[in-house]
Amino acid sequence: MGIWNSHTSVGNILGGLVAGAESNELDTWGLSFIYPAIVIGGLGIVVFLFLPTNPQAVGLPPVNQSTADEDEERLIKSLQHHSDDSDDEGAIIRDPNSIPAISFCKAFRIPGVMEFSIALFFAKLVCYTFLFCLPDYVHSIKINGTQYDSQKSADIATFYDIGGIIGSIVCGLLADKTGCNAIVCIVFQILSVPLLYIYYQFGTISMSAQLGIMFVLGFFSNGPYALITTAVSADLGTSEAVRGSAQALATVSAIIDGSGSIGATLGPYITSVLTNHKDGPDKYKNVFYVLETSAFIAALCLLRVMFKEISKLRVRRIRRITMNSNSGSRRFSD
Repeated sequence: MGIWNSHTSVGNILGGLVAGAESNELDTWGLSFIYPAIVIGGLGIVVFLFLPTNPQAVGLPPVNQSTADEDEERLIKSLQHHSDDSDDEGAIIRDPNSIPAISFCKAFRIPGVMEFSIALFFAKLVCYTFLFCLPDYVHSIKINGTQYDSQKSADIATFYDIGGIIGSIVCGLLADKTGCNAIVCIVFQILSVPLLYIYYQFGTISMSAQLGIMFVLGFFSNGPYALITTAVSADLGTSEAVRGSAQALATVSAIIDGSGSIGATLGPYITSVLTNHKDGPDKYKNVFYVLETSAFIAALCLLRVMFKEISKLRVRRIRRITMNSNSGSRRFSD
């Protein structure tokens, strides 16, 4: 999932480079919108013409659909084990798409949905504030006594997304290895708080410090955002309230992603309010306070889920120790 989600950062890098190349030209700045539009339109045509609509289009069998003989055999077994007046619904063959979607309130009460939704709200607030405002911040400061133009500032800001690509992959790998999404997200979010302060205070010392701290900051702040929008949403689909219903899973994913989108919208707006009519190196001082607070709150939101994951790790460890001791006892008795 981390590898798959890195495509968003690749798009951010390419978009930032295109926008930066045209930002210094007053007569052609509109091309920074036209070029991406042409690419999106062209790829849309490619997808429309060449993307198979279903497995049958390329000669593969339908997904989740068995042959008539298998259906008949399953029906016979069902009739053999259950009488006609049985109320057991487990023997009834049901199409997952026929299961009605759960309500918004019920989906929001699923364990983990509320916590990860709020966490994604603040995580996306941080990420998208940097995505839209980092080139302007780099342009407004002097790095080792040098102030760079808009194009160079946009090029420098791409290091944040480069770090985000690697951070998303590493975050996904750690979550797969440990099975603890909340613990991984909390560690990454907590580490991003001091990094935000370090970047603001020491990022102007030299170009190496600017690029290095920006890269590490992107590594830790983008990881949780990528993990929550992909693996976490998929894991929450294993809940008993969602299992077997594609509509219910879509509702849960929509709640989490929608909460993140609100944060992504609110972050740049808050930045515009705090930086309005301000110039100089302290222009973004209050913005960084907001970002540090947001990253910390995102970590706090996942504490309850983290404690549950720690309990599961303890149970898993006790079971492993018990199994090893039992196997050792058997070998000794033999």
